[in-house]
Amino acid sequence: MTKKFDAVVIGSGALGSSTAFHLMREGQDVVLLDRGQAASETSPRAAGLGLQLQADDIISAIARLGIEKLVAFEEETGVPLACHQSGSIKVARSEADEAQIHGELERARNLGLELDTVTPKEARELAPWFDPSSAREMWYAPGDTYLEPGDVARAYVAAFRAGGGTVREHAEVVGIGSGADGGVTHVELADGSRIEAGSVVIAAGPWSPVVAALADVELPLWAVRHELIITTTIDGVDNTQPAVRIMDAKVYARPCNGGLMFGGYEPDPLTMDLRQTDPGFSTAVMPLDGEPMRRLIDEVSAEFAALTRAEWRELRGGLTTLVPDGHFLVGPLEQMDNLWVISGCNVGGLSTSPALGGHLARWIARGERHLDLKPFDPNRFGDRYHDQELLRRAALATYVDKYSNDEVLIRGT
Repeated sequence: MTKKFDAVVIGSGALGSSTAFHLMREGQDVVLLDRGQAASETSPRAAGLGLQLQADDIISAIARLGIEKLVAFEEETGVPLACHQSGSIKVARSEADEAQIHGELERARNLGLELDTVTPKEARELAPWFDPSSAREMWYAPGDTYLEPGDVARAYVAAFRAGGGTVREHAEVVGIGSGADGGVTHVELADGSRIEAGSVVIAAGPWSPVVAALADVELPLWAVRHELIITTTIDGVDNTQPAVRIMDAKVYARPCNGGLMFGGYEPDPLTMDLRQTDPGFSTAVMPLDGEPMRRLIDEVSAEFAALTRAEWRELRGGLTTLVPDGHFLVGPLEQMDNLWVISGCNVGGLSTSPALGGHLARWIARGERHLDLKPFDPNRFGDRYHDQELLRRAALATYVDKYSNDEVLIRGT
């Protein structure tokens, strides 16, 4: 006899594994599926930064709650998670960015976030590998965090398993079935088997549009390669030091295993439509290119001189999912009852995954919504972005405008 689960979650990255864990905590019998190995695709290739003050207030509130849950992860789940709450510094080198810094300080006060200006002397003491001489203004947020990104999904998967949840790896979904009433009934796997379920959650990251298409749903997502580098050991760098972001260069750096992790938002990144890739494609074989990172390092060589001398231990790249207005897609899909989605991380899925997964689980299991996520309604665009080139351009804008006032304006549309 085929076992029927209360819920199937497709995708075991940070968002999917968090949702599966929280559904289990709600008393649901859940199976977590992944087309490859659990927690192995984009989440481990991210930067692992947790930033409380985001481009708009709703994501700021979610990120703040998410960071609180990450810091208290072991207390909540019983699984250890190394999370460094050593803060972050944001740097304005231009007049326009200085004005944005002042606006963010005011927003932070209104949101009750601990955020204040920092002097060059204080910045040097906090991050000795950073030269703030070019800064017109800076703020410091002591509550911001960073961690090894893959640890979030791996820890949630471990907690899910420990609580009795079922994980099926190498289980590619090739069909989503519905009944006469229009509701989800099951998913079909590539091996010919099927799993019956009362609800299905699409949390497949860049593969989410591929999975959604099985239910004749077009998700307004586009996949963009985000690259970063990790250096060998640099004297004076340790995990008690904050991350540093430079706004106009659209780059960040943080301590990582005795060296520095450095990444940024290049103006012409590789974009991919995974519906057009080989079925066996994975991020492990995605082409990487170190030249964009070298160009970005050149732009901030005065601020991060150590990067110009250090050897690279790793060039890392993952596929982040972008949405035209910079907001997540979280909620039920109108095309099929009990079909849900949690995706569209816009380079911010790790720190928000604890809060978003918990919220969605409660919504599915109890019908309760404790967060106002109306801006994240996955049906909000209608058929506006069925034109794939229009979607690609709009989604790309949310990537290349990171840290700028244009990002704030996009989120407000």
